[in-house]
Amino acid sequence: MSVLDLPDLALECILEKVPPEGLCHLASVCSSLRERCMSDHLWERHLKQKWGGIIGAAAYREWQWHIALRKDSRLFNQAKQKGLVSYLSRLWPVSVIVGPNLGAGDKGNNLPPIDSIMYWYLALESGKFWFPAQVYNRENGHVGFMLSCYDAELSYDPRTDTFHARYPPHGRMAVAIETGVTWDRLRAPLVDTPAHDLHISECFELP
Repeated sequence: MSVLDLPDLALECILEKVPPEGLCHLASVCSSLRERCMSDHLWERHLKQKWGGIIGAAAYREWQWHIALRKDSRLFNQAKQKGLVSYLSRLWPVSVIVGPNLGAGDKGNNLPPIDSIMYWYLALESGKFWFPAQVYNRENGHVGFMLSCYDAELSYDPRTDTFHARYPPHGRMAVAIETGVTWDRLRAPLVDTPAHDLHISECFELP
C-alpha cells in the first residue's frame, strides 16, 4: 500500500502538515503528487503563516503586475524559469526539482505555474521579488528616525533571514537602501495609499 492509496481526505491532512521544502520533494515523486503538492490551498497556508504579516494588498497588486509582465515576455520561459531552477537548486538537489526521470529539456515543465501561490512563495523566498511594505525605526536606531514607520520596497535575503529595504527619495535625498532589516521591524501598510499621492477630500466643500 502506498500513500496514494489513502483516502483523499487522509492524504490532504498529511500534506497540510508538510513544510514547504517537503512539498517540493514530494512534488518530484510522481505526477499525481506533483499536482497535489503544488495546489494553491496548501501553499496559501504557508504564505499566510510566514509572509502574512508583511504582505498586504499593495504587495498583491505588485505581484499581479509582475505576473502580467512575465506572461507577456517572450524570454520568460528561457530566462526566468532558469533563474527559479537556479534558486531552488540552492535549497534542494536539482534532481528533486526536475525529477529523476526528466531530461534537461523538461525542467521548465516541472516548475509551478507562474500564477500559482507556490510560485509567489518561492519568488518571495528567492529575494528576486521586491514588494511594498513598511519599516519601523528606519536605519535601526538612528536618532532621526526613532519611533517612525516608513514606506519601503523590500527584498528578502534567504542567507541571513533578513531584508533589504529600499526607501523612496525625499526632496533632494537620493534613494536610501538599508540591509539586515529584521522581521520584527516590518509590517504590511495599514493604509493602502502611497504617501505622495494627492488626497482629495470632501470635508471642506462649501454647501
